[in-house]
Amino acid sequence: MKNFSTIFFALMVIVFCSFKINRSTQLTAVPDTSIELLLTSLGEPKSQHYIESVDPIKVKKGESLIKNGFAKEGIFRSKIISTYFTCVDCHSLNRESEDSRKTSPEDRLNYAIKTNQPFYPGSTFWGIYNRTSWYNGDYIKKYGDIISEARTSLSESIQVCAKYCSAGRFLEDWEVEAILHYFKSNELKLKDIQFDEQTQVLLNNANRNEKQQKELYNKLVNSFKRKEDASFLNPMSRDDRKYGQNGDPKRGEEIFDRSCLHCHFQGRVSHLKLDKDLLTAKWFVKNLKDYKDETLYQIIRYGTYTMAGRNQYMPLYTKEKMSDGQIEDLVAYIKQLANSNE
Repeated sequence: MKNFSTIFFALMVIVFCSFKINRSTQLTAVPDTSIELLLTSLGEPKSQHYIESVDPIKVKKGESLIKNGFAKEGIFRSKIISTYFTCVDCHSLNRESEDSRKTSPEDRLNYAIKTNQPFYPGSTFWGIYNRTSWYNGDYIKKYGDIISEARTSLSESIQVCAKYCSAGRFLEDWEVEAILHYFKSNELKLKDIQFDEQTQVLLNNANRNEKQQKELYNKLVNSFKRKEDASFLNPMSRDDRKYGQNGDPKRGEEIFDRSCLHCHFQGRVSHLKLDKDLLTAKWFVKNLKDYKDETLYQIIRYGTYTMAGRNQYMPLYTKEKMSDGQIEDLVAYIKQLANSNE
């Protein structure tokens, strides 16, 4: 009986100490605390692309692959990923809205104007390391089984983008790893997300119980986008088109400058050259009522596809990236430009 009491007492001491250690080792959150580190401390499993520590050399190579389409190793240069696109043609590397919880087309455009950024068709790479899903929503309609693994794997989504989205090639393992290290170097920190006062109270509590731990976890994961939705829309019908009526030409000019000219000005990305001149404006106005690639209402929603002899294409704008109202703002500006140049 004495031995039993001794064993029972020893077990209770172990349990008590374990409980105290668990409570005392709760992560102290400061503005620069990694969101990934914070969430894993609250019980979330490590992601498939988890990186313990960043390698600066790999980060530099990853950044070059993203911005230039190649990386250098001494005097040698890697094979170009795509002769048509680089990642930054379609994707921002920065945050796209003031509030990490709000990424509507209007939120995005307002922030693009404020920070002088392009108005991109693709999802930003800012925070991509902290997402849990990619190629969501209607992308299955465009790519089918190609994205089956990419939806739950950041590494596979990088490969899909390199090979199919950029009309390029599959990446070597070291290239994928370098890009992942670049993404890790720009992971979300606590200071990057917005949350309510109750979340702050929980963060400040160094002795959270299990229920409070779960509550804090749920609040944090709802404070930023863990996936980017994608809803493909059909072009507005002729009956639904307002042809710029009640549209805001000033906002439309911002869209034209930050979206259309980002790729088409002096053929920067596309073979189709656009400018803020009479020829461009008249060409668009002439085709406003049609259903073809030259029609703003159609090209924005459908984009174009690669074809024999032309691998370059225009990506579409989903509902989440440009609203119908913004298209009307753009049309209002184009019509104003056509009239002002007469």
